[in-house]
Amino acid sequence: MNDTELAEELADLRRRIDALESVKAIEKLQQQYVRDLGDRNWAGVARAYAEDAVCDIRHHGVHKGRDAIAGMFQEDLADVVKSQDAYILSSPSITVSGDTAYGEWTWHRMQCDFRTSFGMMRVWGPWSEGKYKCRYVRVDGEWKIKDLWFRVLRPDSDDDLARLREDEVIGGGYRQPDAEREPLQC
Repeated sequence: MNDTELAEELADLRRRIDALESVKAIEKLQQQYVRDLGDRNWAGVARAYAEDAVCDIRHHGVHKGRDAIAGMFQEDLADVVKSQDAYILSSPSITVSGDTAYGEWTWHRMQCDFRTSFGMMRVWGPWSEGKYKCRYVRVDGEWKIKDLWFRVLRPDSDDDLARLREDEVIGGGYRQPDAEREPLQC
C-alpha cells in the first residue's frame, strides 16, 4: 500500500468513525429529549433544538425557531400535561451525511392518567404508538434537532382523532393545526 492509498484509507476510516460517533450522539440527544418530555422539563426540551429549527408536533401546528418552539411547549403543554405517563423510544434508523442527519424513531406512551370533563381519571394499561421523523444538524460540534415531525399512529391516529366532533371526545375535541405539513422524508 502506497502513501496515497494509506491516506485515502485513513480518511475513509475517519469518516466511518465520525458517522458511528454521530449516530450515538444523535441517539443520546433524542433519548434525552424524550426523557425531558416525560419529566416535563420544557427548558431541556427546547435546548435540543437548533436556533432555526422547525417543530411540527401533532395538533400544535408548525413552530419555527427555538424561541417559538419553547413558547409552544410552555403555552400549549405546561398547564395541560400533568399525567405521569411513561415513554419508550425505540427502533432508531439514522443516516448521517457530514454535518446533517436524518432519523426516524418509534415512540410508545404508556398512559395512566386521562383528563376528562370530570377531572383526571387513573387507568393503567392504555398505550399509544407514534413516529418521529427528524432532521439533525451539527452546530459547533454538537448535534441538534433541525426539523422535527411527530404524529401518533396507533391505536387511534391523530388524523382519525382530529376528524371527531368535539362532542365525540370525552373532555373536548382536538385543536386543528394551522397548516398541514407532509411528514419528513430522508
